[in-house]
Amino acid sequence: MTDEWTACAAGHVTRSMSRKARSPDNARCEGFFGTLKSDFFHGTDWRGMTFAEFRERLGAYIEWYRGGKPKKSLGWRTLREHRAALGYAA
Repeated sequence: MTDEWTACAAGHVTRSMSRKARSPDNARCEGFFGTLKSDFFHGTDWRGMTFAEFRERLGAYIEWYRGGKPKKSLGWRTLREHRAALGYAA
């Protein structure tokens, strides 16, 4: 057993089925987590933050990501703006 397998077994953690940097099976999820890391985690000092504060900030980020973040594929409009332009409920 390799060191990482031993560490996973000791921590009662099940490893992912896919290999590192291979995401054709879950590309959307991989893309989201990459964006989350660059938008939300990098450049932020998390020292002194409680879990409750972190959870609140993460929830606010996900809400912004889902509807308030401008998307290139939508002509740099937000999803809410795009849906409103199509006549859908915002």
